[in-house]
Formats: sequence, C-alpha cells, structure tokens
Amino acid sequence: MFRAAGATRTDWLLNASLAAMGFVLVHLPFVGVVVLINTGMPARDWIILALVGLPAFATVVLRRHYPTWFLTGASLALCLQIAVVPYPTISWILLPLAVYDVSRWMPAVVVRVSLGVALVITVVGGVRWLPANSGASDVVRTAMIFVAVSVAGAVTTAYSLGRRRYEVEAALERQRQLEADAAELHQAEQAARQRSLETEIRTNIARELHDIVAHSISVMVVQAEGGLVQVQRRPERAQQALSQISDTGREALHEMRRIVRTLRSSTERGLNMSSAPNLADLSALVDKAQATLTISGTPHGSTPSIEMTIYRVIQEALTNSLKHGGPDADPHVLLAWHPLHVSVTVTNHVGSTPEMNDQRGTGLIGMAERVQALEGTLTVGPTDTGGFRVCAQIPLNTNQRGQ
Repeated sequence: MFRAAGATRTDWLLNASLAAMGFVLVHLPFVGVVVLINTGMPARDWIILALVGLPAFATVVLRRHYPTWFLTGASLALCLQIAVVPYPTISWILLPLAVYDVSRWMPAVVVRVSLGVALVITVVGGVRWLPANSGASDVVRTAMIFVAVSVAGAVTTAYSLGRRRYEVEAALERQRQLEADAAELHQAEQAARQRSLETEIRTNIARELHDIVAHSISVMVVQAEGGLVQVQRRPERAQQALSQISDTGREALHEMRRIVRTLRSSTERGLNMSSAPNLADLSALVDKAQATLTISGTPHGSTPSIEMTIYRVIQEALTNSLKHGGPDADPHVLLAWHPLHVSVTVTNHVGSTPEMNDQRGTGLIGMAERVQALEGTLTVGPTDTGGFRVCAQIPLNTNQRGQ
C-alpha cells in the first residue's frame, strides 16, 4: 500500500550510497565544526552527537521505495535528537526531503498527514531548543528561531513542489491513458469495419453463388427432364437438351471461378464489377431459360451495378419460374427504360408460388436486398392465372453511384 510506483532495484543502491555519503560528508563534518566551536565539549557529548545522526541518515535508503517509511523513520530519529541534543543538527535537512518524497509519490490523504507530522516536529524542536538554551546569547537564540522557521518553511515548500510534480505526472499519465484508449478504440473501430467489410463480401459472394448455382441447376434439371421425354420420340431434341446442359454447366463453372478469384483478392472491395454479367448477357440468359424478352425504351443512366442487378433479378425470377413452373413454364421478361428509373417485370402464367420466407432458399430475399441496395423497390405476387410476377424498379443514376 505504501510502496511508491516505479521503484527499481537500482534505487536501493543509489539511496544507500546517498545515505552513506550524507552521513560521512555532511553529518560528520557538522559534528567536527561543533567540536571546534565548543573546545571544551566532553568526548561523551560529541560521540552522542555523531551517533544520533546515524539512524536519521540510514532512513534515506527507504526514500524511493517507501517514502512514508522514510518520513516516519526520519521523524523518529529527529525526535530522538530533540530529546538528547538541545540544539538543531544538520540531520534536520532530511525532514523537507522526506516530505517532498511523500508528496511526490503518495496519495493526497497520506501527504496531508505527513505534512502535519513534519510541522508538529518542527514546532516541538523549536519549543525544546529555546528553553534548553535560556542562558545563551540573543544571537544564538535568534539563530535557533531562524532555524526552526526555516525548517518549517522548507517543509511547506517541499510539500508544494512534490505535490506539483505529482499532479503534473498524474495529468501526463491521464493523457497517455486517454491516448492509449483512443488508439485502442480506433483499432477496435478498424477491426469492426474490417469485419463488416468481410461480412459484406461474404454476403455478396453467397448471393452470387446462389444466383449462379440455383439458376444453372434449375435450367439443367428442366433440360434433363425435357431430354428424357424426347429421347425416344425426337432424339435430336434430346441431343439439343444435352448440349444445353453442357453449356450451362460450363457457364456456371466460369462464373464460380470469377467469384473465387474475387474472394482471393485482398485488394478488392466486394465483387469484381468489371467481369460481372451485364445487359449484353440478357439475351443468352433468356434464351437458355426458354423465355421471351421485350425491351421498351432506350438504355441510359446505367452503371455496372445496376446492370448486374437487372441481370440477377431476371436470372432469379427465371430460376423460380423453371423451379415452380416446370417444363410448362412460359416466362416473359419486360425491360422498360423510363426517364428516371428502369423497371424489370418477369411474369410466369403457370406454376406454384415461391415464398419470401421459403426456408429452402434465399432467392427472393437476395433479390430484394440487391434492389434495395440501389434504393429501388421490389414487388412480387401471384397473377390472376395462377402464375407469379416479379417487378423491380431501380432508379437510374447519372452520377455513377453504384460503381
């Protein structure tokens, strides 16, 4: 509890050396001066004077590790001197030093108690010195009063300096802690952004894989079923279906390789839009699904992300058409360009109705997410003939927002 922070083993050696030098180079010369001034001083007195300084300077060893123990030991040693020596000694310089160390390293409550103890010892010393030297000259008595007042002033000054140093370093430590907290927060935010980016990329890749695999497998299944029906009646149609299955499989592999390349790239954000499907690929997509395509208006204000979204919406709608309508599906695609938006409508007049919360897949959910990401709207629902209709409206962006 009373150990000062930051003390090291080296401080023990330094303070022990300081204690020894203080006793030998400061206290003993002081004793010699007193003996020279008082030529008739008995040997017993100057030996006592020399020995009483030893415990006082010995406490200096504790000053860095245990400042409060240093002050306590120095105070007791000075009380011993007050009892046996009727005048101030050089050991009193340790009292301001001890107060400074306590103020420098200890909490405020301990510091205030230490200051009070030091001032009390100073007053007690003054009270002891003056009556014991009542027969001394006025100069000597004035000198003793001056020493007592000086020690008290030195104690107060040491308290102020030590406390100021403590507060400055505490403020610096708080600043370092704030900077460390800010750096940690910044790293956490960067990690959160990185995780968000990784989640976004994984979501986009999962959506792309779903669109590719679901559509390709649906087309292959429909073609395979149709080929089985035609294999006996019209072999040439069966051969055409097998060729269609082969082409669809190769196209799916090409698309999946593109996504894997994007996944391995550490410098890209999201999917590689430059190699993503676009409007030029719509005809092949519609033909492969045996659907019809009608384009109204002139394409304008498009971006790669808008074109890929159009392609994926049509692809997912045709996949659902093949999945739920089977070989009898008759999907029709209407792509209409308007001044401020483009609309995509895919209608199938037969087949069952897919559900937005269908646990077997996430096609319509992914489709809605794509359209909403471009601030568009998606409406889905059954037709009057028992089929299903998907309609997406996507705002056109002349500022290249979707790049």
